[in-house]
Amino acid sequence: MDWQINKIQYPIYNLGQGKRIGIWVQGCSLMCTGCINQTIRDKNGGKSIDLRELFNWIVLKSEAFDGITITGGEPFEQYEQLIAFLHLIKTKTNLNVCCYTGYYLHELYGLHKDKLFSHYVDYLIDGRYVIKYHEDDNTKGSTNQSVYRFINRIPYYDETFAFDNKWSLKVTPESKIYMAGIPRSGEIEKICSDLKEQGVHKIFR
Repeated sequence: MDWQINKIQYPIYNLGQGKRIGIWVQGCSLMCTGCINQTIRDKNGGKSIDLRELFNWIVLKSEAFDGITITGGEPFEQYEQLIAFLHLIKTKTNLNVCCYTGYYLHELYGLHKDKLFSHYVDYLIDGRYVIKYHEDDNTKGSTNQSVYRFINRIPYYDETFAFDNKWSLKVTPESKIYMAGIPRSGEIEKICSDLKEQGVHKIFR
């Protein structure tokens, strides 16, 4: 089974607790205004990765990490792949799972009657990004979004959940910079300004 993926970045420390592997899936039909990952919207972009090969690669690294974070894009628009992957993660490793989605929890229950995701996800951050409700919080993008912790498949609203405050960076051999994190108000502009002083012209798309 193939999974359409935009990128894999590790280690990351700010989209879940502890040291993590981040997976950005490709494709999202929700089109939230102000989305900082607009290049991930096209479902035909990214690259197709064999799910079993990805899992086997993660197993080799799993002891050095605390968890997996899956974001995007919209993970739940590739539901079959998401569930198959999470089943392997939760039955074959000790990694915890944090998942971001633009759908609200009640929408997921309506779209996926099996509710299998509630068996495999430890933390779920749900809801559309709403630019006028932008949250200066490193856990979620806007105040309308919620954090749920699943215990025995039951979601509990978690008001105390917080991630590390630092950004995670990756520079590719092609000199592309990938940044993982949820920006506060003015933070993107500050990063661009700091990079420009060092001769790096960064465009967020």
